[in-house]
Amino acid sequence: MCTTSLLLVSLLAQTPQRVTLVFGGDVIPHAPIKQVASLRASAGGDGNNQGWDHVLGPLAPALQAADFAVVNLETPVIEGAKPLTGDMVFHAPPPLLHALKRVGVDVATFANNHCLDQQRDGISSTRAHLKSAGLLTAGADTSATSAWMPLILEKNGLKIGILAMTRWLNGFNNQVSETVPHVPAVPYEVEPIVGGRSKDEVLAAISAWSSQVDALLVSIHWGYEYQSTPTPEDREFASQMLEAGAAAIIGHHPHVLQPVEWVRLNNGDRRLVAFSLGNLVSNQDYADANGTKRDGLLLELEVVRASEDSQVQVRPTRGVAVATENKLGAGKRRNVQAVLLDDELGAIEERLADLSGRESAEVRQERARLEARRQVALTRRARIAQFIPPGLLEGRVSGAPAAQR
Repeated sequence: MCTTSLLLVSLLAQTPQRVTLVFGGDVIPHAPIKQVASLRASAGGDGNNQGWDHVLGPLAPALQAADFAVVNLETPVIEGAKPLTGDMVFHAPPPLLHALKRVGVDVATFANNHCLDQQRDGISSTRAHLKSAGLLTAGADTSATSAWMPLILEKNGLKIGILAMTRWLNGFNNQVSETVPHVPAVPYEVEPIVGGRSKDEVLAAISAWSSQVDALLVSIHWGYEYQSTPTPEDREFASQMLEAGAAAIIGHHPHVLQPVEWVRLNNGDRRLVAFSLGNLVSNQDYADANGTKRDGLLLELEVVRASEDSQVQVRPTRGVAVATENKLGAGKRRNVQAVLLDDELGAIEERLADLSGRESAEVRQERARLEARRQVALTRRARIAQFIPPGLLEGRVSGAPAAQR
């Protein structure tokens, strides 16, 4: 009996501990997307979360495949009082959060340039609605102390921290008091932010938190919009954060893809930085079917400890190409959906096969439209593949509904 117990302990000690996380980019509820959701809303109970299930549904297979799915929530969430409006002032209804939960999202980080779009009450409201939807979060919170606190995820014997911050705040500022709603910000010199932290303060925080978890992942809203190359300053800051103890860095804000690449540390180790995952869903490039602001990437990371006395490793396991379908249908009825690009390609190819051998004016027109869409999708997939390490972009994730025709 004693021998058997010792054997079991030995086997357990050598069993790899593994957690997978999939990260997506910006979720932006532009007004036209809200209109699409409203048109697709189903009656009865919660229906389909007032149409938001339709907008996000095709992502479910990839999001649900990981232990934790993480996205950037680029909007406050409020209801009741009339929200503030204006050019690029965002707000979203609570059903968006419930739809994110339903399709498999576990964590919605909330540290970006739109956190104060609905003033400080918008932060408190968003936190409350995230909790109600069953979503975890890191970032803007009801005090500076809690805003700079990483979210701790625990599974399979591993403790993983997610620390969220932004480098932009759209001209807004934190209050001097740190006991009111606060956005964790480490500003650029070109846009100082009252109540922001210096790089040195952030590096010290990363060093402290990384010693208390098995892997500290940094989610950061940075870079310049629509630029596909990170700035030298951000590259330097990334290296500094990794040297301070960050196990990997996940970036967003440019609304286009930027490289996912390895950074070599001073001790010879390599750690991963995804400078920008692009948009997960938005209305950007609505008039350009091949626009780069419709490109997105779901990046899956594996946090693993091979044995009890080995070092925890964070490595990418796969990338899934994402596109935002945004087009007019019958009667000029717009459809917007975030789709898995390989599933969309599969649906197009299946329909082309169905049309094979059939000849009529209508069939020829449909085939021409499908072939044009297929070429755009193939071009987009090849473009996405250029931003990630070779071989990381996997084949189809089957089972997702294709975008509605």
